Amino acid sequence: MPDILDQSEVDALLEAVKKGSVVTSAAAPAARTESPHVQHYDFKRPERVSKEQLRALQNVNEIFARSFGATVAGMVRTIVEVRLMAVEQINYGEFIASLPNPTCFNILEIKSLGGEAVFEISPSTMFPIIDRLLGGGLAETSMPNRPLTQIEQRLASTIIQRAVEQLHAAWANIAELDFTVTKTEFNPQLMQIRSPNEAVVVARFEVKIGKTNGLMNLCFPFVVIEPVISGFSVHTWLSQAKKHETKDYSGQIAKSLSRAALEVVCYLAEAKIRLSDLVDLQVGHIIETDRPANSDISLCIEGRLKFRCKTGVHKNHKAVVLTRPAEPNEGI
Repeated sequence: MPDILDQSEVDALLEAVKKGSVVTSAAAPAARTESPHVQHYDFKRPERVSKEQLRALQNVNEIFARSFGATVAGMVRTIVEVRLMAVEQINYGEFIASLPNPTCFNILEIKSLGGEAVFEISPSTMFPIIDRLLGGGLAETSMPNRPLTQIEQRLASTIIQRAVEQLHAAWANIAELDFTVTKTEFNPQLMQIRSPNEAVVVARFEVKIGKTNGLMNLCFPFVVIEPVISGFSVHTWLSQAKKHETKDYSGQIAKSLSRAALEVVCYLAEAKIRLSDLVDLQVGHIIETDRPANSDISLCIEGRLKFRCKTGVHKNHKAVVLTRPAEPNEGI
């Protein structure tokens, strides 16, 4: 039960109401409505690529990382691991400021989109690859702080061209983009292809070669790839990738395998003789077998029985004609 006020408390409450120190229910203000949710927005770093589009771009760059790592591994004859670290949206000025100087800074022209992209390989990645191509080992060595020499530039151009080929293949699930290296520079501050405040999408990679770790970056201005990724998501990427995988490569595989050399051997018959008879064999001796002279002989390809055939002559050359395929457990 609530407490009952005595007379003195009632008088004090009435006096407070008269002075206005207590707000009555009639004069009470209306209940406040909840304030709207406020979301912070940085105008210096606008997020113009959606999360779905970022995930789709991550898939593309992961494909590029795996294929480029396998390509470089084949060139240097050792294990090379290329791992995608992040795909982020920053300003072009921040991207340039994050690069070392000197570095291998390459401008890629995308003719179908009418724009340019940037492919950067840091010295910590480029010098170990070049050292390995020139006969060096896998031991960790100090990185020289200098631009590439002319010989090193020739080797670097081969590596970059291989990367461009793998980049084209990785983007093939989204669009047919032709990348062409138009210029290579070693001071990134001299290559202002975009305004410093323009939004770009940067894919950062880590490259491991032996005991050395290096970095690599791909930079796409948003205005360049916007026509390609607008309205794009992981689901549409997966569906296009699935369609791309259904392409029939049987003709290419058959063409590649047709040049392979195989050993073909024909066995006339089998016979068992003693070692002493084998030592005494001379020209003109006859070896008796259990197989009739007009029976089929065995044709083996790479040591495996594949066909039965008969002997003959074709254009003055010894030949065989195939009569039937061999049975699964059939002996010679």
